[in-house]
Amino acid sequence: MHTDLTWKILHRVINKTISDMLDEQQSIDVLSLRARLHELAEKEEDEVMVLCYWQASKILMRLPATVTASQLMIAARHAFRTPMDHDLI
Repeated sequence: MHTDLTWKILHRVINKTISDMLDEQQSIDVLSLRARLHELAEKEEDEVMVLCYWQASKILMRLPATVTASQLMIAARHAFRTPMDHDLI
């Protein structure tokens, strides 16, 4: 299966997840966001969306527990240009 996962798609997935969590008045940090993405991936039946949720979660693994929205988007863009074991600058 070949999919075109770009940082823009992951940006939408992350933004939607954050928006949903805010609507539910939940606290948001990297750990809670990753947990929600994992939960969504487990419930999802569309394989492409499962891949999106897991890739978005992988991006968050590189970040400290609290980040700004701009740091999050920079990490998403950076994830498609470097291997996962490369540190963010």
